[in-house]
Amino acid sequence: MDLEDYRKEIDRVNAEIADAVSRRMNVVDEIKKYKEENGMDTVDQDREEKVKKQFEKLFEREELPREKGRDMAELLIDMAVDRQEDNV
Repeated sequence: MDLEDYRKEIDRVNAEIADAVSRRMNVVDEIKKYKEENGMDTVDQDREEKVKKQFEKLFEREELPREKGRDMAELLIDMAVDRQEDNV
């Protein structure tokens, strides 16, 4: 493969990532509805910590830096909270 082929592969993976984030946000919309119907708070710090640890483990399993997994989880959580609070 040449450099352009590698870049095309990166572009394909980027599209997959964007699609996965979009699907995640669709689930966030359903969670928002559920929380509203059940009088629940938007933020659940225990759940957020579980997700952060989950990403740390997933990254470690893939031989990626754990702290970057935590960073990614924090970004996704921030996006979810913003969406649930209609800040998007």
